[in-house]
Amino acid sequence: MDLKAKLIGLLEKAHQEEAIYVGKLTDAERSTVGAVDNWSPKEAIGHVAEWKKRMAERLQAAAEGKTPPRFEDIDKENAAIFQHYHSLAWSEVVQVSERAHSALLEQVQALAEKDLFDTDRLVWQPGQPAWRAIAGNSSHPIFHLAQLYIQRGETDYATRLQEEYARLVSQLDDSPAWQGVTVYNLACHYALAGQTMKSIAKLAEALRLNPELTEWSKQDTDLVSIRDNAGYKALYRE
Repeated sequence: MDLKAKLIGLLEKAHQEEAIYVGKLTDAERSTVGAVDNWSPKEAIGHVAEWKKRMAERLQAAAEGKTPPRFEDIDKENAAIFQHYHSLAWSEVVQVSERAHSALLEQVQALAEKDLFDTDRLVWQPGQPAWRAIAGNSSHPIFHLAQLYIQRGETDYATRLQEEYARLVSQLDDSPAWQGVTVYNLACHYALAGQTMKSIAKLAEALRLNPELTEWSKQDTDLVSIRDNAGYKALYRE
């Protein structure tokens, strides 16, 4: 299977998982509104949809030889996205989600296989092949779905979802750098799920595979829960 087909498959799978999650929600859960530091299902689904939409717009701009929009302050962007979807009705968020998914798929399908390896195509990720940004837009929904499942008390399902997706994403590239990123994302999930020792073990593996993750790991808020653990501290003394 070529890389584009794999990426499309991952995007479709993530969207299907989103539909499964949405199908489990009660009317009360769908109407719940959250806070900036505690998103409700509506705001989380809206957040994912917005970044899919923006990725589709960026890919289209690149294809047309235009300069894609840049987002320098991601925290600021995410705060604005939260406020926007916070005020929308559930039905509107679902419509945006469907349109964003279709738009992103359309842009990926229009790419030639060689375009996916172009390190100059996406100016906001200099030196990175385009396929990695697309892969990120397939992993992004799974990360947030896992957090939503944890909020519902379905931590085991959240972990199975993350582990299965990590297995699939790891097949895109066997380089140590990419394998490190994949393992690192699992470490973050385990930390957020309260599985401290699993998180530390995966973090150690990730840093060994991709040492460039080291500095980011020291400030990543996903890892806050394990920072006081001796095992975590030992990783940075070695």
